[in-house]
Amino acid sequence: MMINNNLKMMIVWLISLYIPLNVIANELEVTEINKPIVIANKFSIKSKVLNDLRTFHVHLPTGYNKSSNYPVLYIPDAKRKMQKTAAITDDLADFAGRIPKMIVVGIETNKNRKADLSSLISSKQFLTFITKELKPYINTKYATNGENLLMGSSMGGEFVVRALLEQPKEFDAYFAISPSIYYSDFQLVKKANEISNNKKQINKHLYLSVANEGWNQGVEELVYNLRKHPIQGLQWKFTKLEEESHGSISLGQGYQGLQSYYASWAKPHFKNTTDFESKGGLLGLKDVYTTRNPSIVPISILEHMALLYVDEKNVEQAIKLSLYAIKQHPTSGRALRNLAYVYEKLHMPKKALVTYEKALSTSIKNNHKKSSIESHKRALAEFKKRIL
Repeated sequence: MMINNNLKMMIVWLISLYIPLNVIANELEVTEINKPIVIANKFSIKSKVLNDLRTFHVHLPTGYNKSSNYPVLYIPDAKRKMQKTAAITDDLADFAGRIPKMIVVGIETNKNRKADLSSLISSKQFLTFITKELKPYINTKYATNGENLLMGSSMGGEFVVRALLEQPKEFDAYFAISPSIYYSDFQLVKKANEISNNKKQINKHLYLSVANEGWNQGVEELVYNLRKHPIQGLQWKFTKLEEESHGSISLGQGYQGLQSYYASWAKPHFKNTTDFESKGGLLGLKDVYTTRNPSIVPISILEHMALLYVDEKNVEQAIKLSLYAIKQHPTSGRALRNLAYVYEKLHMPKKALVTYEKALSTSIKNNHKKSSIESHKRALAEFKKRIL
């Protein structure tokens, strides 16, 4: 009987090998949902500076709200960079929580990319179009906070360096990824030295990078001169990535550059209670978030620190942080449930029971997701079993 069953299975398997894949595919019911993913909206603008019709794209962050204010990242090579730049900013803001949500504005170069980004006179005009016409329009049309960034790679990176040296007041941070410094006969190196010799101040941030391109690219020539002839006030960082090529460097360096610039913005992490207290404790944490949008301290930080204090049997601090989490997040079942857990661990079962029940009722009252409500129900039931 066992042999017959095995033989049947072998026959079925052999037959299945001869069934064309397109037959299987044709049996599947597939319906196209005609809702494309929109990365950005596309606009045209009649520029008086350029006496030309130009195209630009605007990507709004997830949950964009006119009552909030956002930084704006400008990229001068939209055809090549718009998609990846929008992906970088959304990923870092939404998933990683390492940078603030921001608006991305990508400007298309005209038929002659070199003229807009590299040629000395025409690229200055293109820069003036961005700073004197496009920026004011963006600030009027969208909820901006006055913080402006400029990012580009290759000739776009060269354009970024030129913008820093020609109109340093227009942007707060400049990201020049593998800039083609050689393309304009190293004029940017000469300009940087001139600014240094004249002791002019540029109180801005510059992020320079280069791949495995050698000195011919001109980036290391610029770096050498910035070190030898520093520009007063300029905070700059240089990264050399031998494992990257001119074509592969932009995605990773865009990602890293934004994180470097917003290093102090990322969610604080504390190794232990000593680390937390050395940075001001709860008062220090409040100060950090006072200048942020939103200015609410995340539950996850308060929860993490409260549990560390529970491990140390520090009742006062554990409860204090948990109560502050509830104050900051009054409709959160999670904040209440964390307080209940703290009470339980600190051997306060009556308070724990009341708070577990309140976590459930708050979740129901505020129409939280069904899965969240069920989770609170389970937590309450399990706690009741533990105290029986």
